[in-house]
Formats: sequence, C-alpha cells, structure tokens
Amino acid sequence: MTDDELRERIIDLGPWSIDIQVTPALSTAAYLDAPPGTYPEELGRPHLSAPHEGWSNQMRSIYPNGLEGRSFLDCGCNCGAYCFFAKELGAGHTYGFDARDHWLRQAEFLRQHRTVGRADDMTFALHDLYELERRDVGVFDITLFSGLFYHLPDPMTGLRLAADQTRELIFVNTATQTVDTDEGELPDGYLRLALERRERVMSGVHGLAWYPTGPVVVQRVLEWCGFPETRLLWWRKDDGLGAGHGRLAVCGARSAETFALLDERRNAVSAGSLSS
Repeated sequence: MTDDELRERIIDLGPWSIDIQVTPALSTAAYLDAPPGTYPEELGRPHLSAPHEGWSNQMRSIYPNGLEGRSFLDCGCNCGAYCFFAKELGAGHTYGFDARDHWLRQAEFLRQHRTVGRADDMTFALHDLYELERRDVGVFDITLFSGLFYHLPDPMTGLRLAADQTRELIFVNTATQTVDTDEGELPDGYLRLALERRERVMSGVHGLAWYPTGPVVVQRVLEWCGFPETRLLWWRKDDGLGAGHGRLAVCGARSAETFALLDERRNAVSAGSLSS
C-alpha cells in the first residue's frame, strides 16, 4: 500500500487511542483527519495518547540492555502498540489479546503494514481476560496490564490470572479515583465502585468496574499474586478528567534483583537531593 492508501485504511479503522508510527511519514494520528460524523457516536472519541518514548524509557530503566529476547504478554492490548514497542526493545515472542474486535482489527493492520519495526513472532487474539487460564498461551517473562485493572468487575482475580502467566516482571498502569461524591476524599487502600457503558470502545465489556484509590491497593494485590517486590514508577493524582481522577504505574517483580538498576538510580538521585 502507498501512504495515501494506508491513511485511508487508518481512518477506516478509527477511532484509535494510541499514536504509533506506521511508516516513516505516517502514524495512526492520521485518523484525526476524519471528518465529523465518520464514527458512530456511541463509540466515543478516545484521547490519542503517545506513550512510546515514556514507556520505552521506563523499561530501559529496568532493562538497560533492552528486553534481550524476553517474551511479552499484553493484556487488553488495544491496537497492539506495546507489543510493537517491546519488539523495538528486543522482545522475543509477543502475545496480545483484547475483548474488543475493534482493537484487534487495528493490531492486525499494524502487524501486516507497519514498516518501521519488527513484526515477527507476534500473536494477537480476541478473548476476555477471564478466559486466559483456559487458553494454552504459555508463560511470559514480562506482562503488561495497562488500562485494564479499573475496567474489571473482579480486578484481584483478573490480575492474578495475568500474574500466573508471568515469570519475571508485571507492569500495571491504571486509572485511580480518590474522591467520592458522598464520602469526599478517599485515602489510599480502597477500591471505588464504578459503572461503565459497555458500548464505548474505551470502556470495559462487563459494565462493572473498580478504581483503586492509590498505589498501595495495587501493590498489595501484586504481593498477593506472588510478586513481593513492587515499585511505584509514578502517580499523577490529577490527569485532567476532573477532581480525584488520576493515573499511576506500578511494577511487580518476583525478585529484587530485577529492580537493581532502578533502585541504584533512585538512591543516587535521593542522595544527590539530600546533599544539595
């Protein structure tokens, strides 16, 4: 396909929620050129995020030499962007799944037509997280659990299913809510109930969801899942969606050695701050 033909296909497959380069001159942001009314109103209009550089830098803070052939599982993979990002960092086999066919069509398009990175040994599949244990997908070195925890009716069981498929590191990125209209400010350590509209592509498929009120919730669940070492990478308590709406990223590891470089760098920064 020419870039013009690819652009038309990107628009046809929209809306997209992740900006990922397809060719040197074209990214999925091309869908923003679609005229008003192109997409059904019930799908919503997702915010187009650009996580490539930030996420890649975070992974290199743990794996400075890249992923060196490690296998990679992406739960709720959306368009599969992180599988492609993992490949750029040297991942081996990648497996991404999502419960919505909308995102899997995008992932397969990228696998077939993306020219700016590797697309070998990649698998994408359409199924729900709660089906994972019934599928023979294997065990992975690294698991990404991004944008999924707060869409689940039973996030503890869901995260446990993913953790059981993970040898080394699990990366959890989730929205948080710290304000309740009746209770006011909620401290870290709780889950807040939410109801979702299932028809929107950025919502969960179950209709019932739970938002953590902070990183402690996620860290304790990870410890229960068999990842005794956890690190908070960041927590933005205000992500622009209204009072109390935030987002955080936590990593869990089977061994403290996984975080050796990350801890060394953080300790160095802390020491420098104390001495200044």
